[in-house]
Amino acid sequence: MTTHLAQDTGTRTGPANSAGPRRPQSSRERDRFVGFAFAAADLLIETDAKGTILFSAGARCRLTDGDVAGLIGTSLLDVVAANDRKYVHVLFKRIQEKARIKPARVIFQGYDGHKFPALLGGCRLDSCPGSLFLTVLLASGPRATHEALSAAGQLLDGHAFGNILEDRILRAREKGLDHGLTLLLVEGLQSMVEALPVGAADEVRQGIDAYLRGISADGDSAGQLAADRYGIVHTSDIDGQEVQDHIAQIIENAGGELPGGIRTWSLDVSDERLDAADAARALVYTVQAFASAQGGEFTISSLEDGAKRMMSDAVERIGRLRATIERRDFFVVYQPIVDVETQAVHHLEALTRVEGMPSPADFITFAEDVGLIYDFDLLLTQSVLDTLRAYHKEPKLPDVAINLSAKTLMSPIFLQQFQAVTEPYGDLAKKLLIEVTETVVVTDIARLNEVLQKLRRAGYRICLDDVGAGSTSFQSLYGIQADYAKIDGRFVRGASQNPRDMAMLRSMVDVCHQLGLKLIGEQVEEPEHAQLLADLGVQFAQGFLYSRPSRDFAYFAKDWSKMAGKGGKVLWKTS
Repeated sequence: MTTHLAQDTGTRTGPANSAGPRRPQSSRERDRFVGFAFAAADLLIETDAKGTILFSAGARCRLTDGDVAGLIGTSLLDVVAANDRKYVHVLFKRIQEKARIKPARVIFQGYDGHKFPALLGGCRLDSCPGSLFLTVLLASGPRATHEALSAAGQLLDGHAFGNILEDRILRAREKGLDHGLTLLLVEGLQSMVEALPVGAADEVRQGIDAYLRGISADGDSAGQLAADRYGIVHTSDIDGQEVQDHIAQIIENAGGELPGGIRTWSLDVSDERLDAADAARALVYTVQAFASAQGGEFTISSLEDGAKRMMSDAVERIGRLRATIERRDFFVVYQPIVDVETQAVHHLEALTRVEGMPSPADFITFAEDVGLIYDFDLLLTQSVLDTLRAYHKEPKLPDVAINLSAKTLMSPIFLQQFQAVTEPYGDLAKKLLIEVTETVVVTDIARLNEVLQKLRRAGYRICLDDVGAGSTSFQSLYGIQADYAKIDGRFVRGASQNPRDMAMLRSMVDVCHQLGLKLIGEQVEEPEHAQLLADLGVQFAQGFLYSRPSRDFAYFAKDWSKMAGKGGKVLWKTS
């Protein structure tokens, strides 16, 4: 069959209605299907079940420097990068089991020694038992090539999987693809692998990686979320029990004995209760929770339907959060930052309170986790500017610090959207200070600093929040140029009792002074806290000693220089 096919494709010289002898209909139909195949691929290959090439036609695709017919008799695996050979074995098996696979990304080894990515698809025909019919389509663009090569031969890590997950799900929803998301728990995998000989341990790790990549959409949609947990975006023909059986077989073949069990949870990527973007966010949040769950939170025995229950909870919470944002079911309270020496208000901090939610921190953290903090931060900015405009005629209109999440600031379109929000308010917008909150670890300090410097050049002052609280670390102080830094309140409160807290506080104050930052001490609740800050040279303070947060913006906008309390100091006691 293959010899005739090669002859047919070579003898076609013109359209069917051109002068000359008319070709048999069966030959013409064969040509048509070959034409369709070449329209979808650069290279067509037929192999046997083990990968030996029986037929090759099309572009060389850097696999040979001669005619592609020279590949006949060699193994396709010889031109596949070493790290991807187990993975291609999995693809071959899937073609045999499923009759057809969609193109998946594979890393090939060129004749010149350079690796390159391509999409490998294939099918089998009942009329040609023992043969696999494969297509090779070269990946386009240097960025696609770089990304594919950097991830070659391995699963995505948890961070990378989270980054691609939302995109994969949105693409599936928009294009009507029947995709699913499966979470896999292989309980006790890490301890078992550590007990195996090196060769057997590699066999298990590489076998699991290759299999999960092989069943994932496009061959690049599987990730290892933790030592014993995985996530896979896949087509609908993947069954959870099938995944469990394959993983168990890989472990058994390597001589391993799993101390726990294997469990899968399949989640619906087309939940109609939310729009496509929010449904994708709910799935991303569920995967993150699955990856970080501790001990009994996500074991086979304790949570039979754990992931589905978590997903349902995420969908409900995102729905409430979206409604809160759209209906503006929140209000803003203000707390003064005062000069430690004079107790005059230097500026206010705008703090959000959400109806029916006791902890603003939980609200903000969840909004960050599901990607809705961006919408909320821009809405908060607009709300504060509306208040400033309403009181713009007050004689002592204070500056106001707004909290913007590092996630918001790192958004590619943040600066454009922030300008669109602030531009209608003119110079009034420069009354804002931007307080950077880092409730999550920022992995690209340089990129965050680049955004902040653009804001500074536009006239905004920058404050780093909660310095010393873990995420806002000395690395942030070193890498970000700012105007103010807030010292985490636990050091302020603990320094008078704990020498370690005092040492940390002195160290932070010294570093910030050397960097030219003005300092604000948080959670100042007692006079001794204020005195301690004054002794250390900290200029500003915030806390219940001066005022609790209040909705009464007008109270802080008064000209308090004419209403000073005892000793010329203002007494800021508000409820």
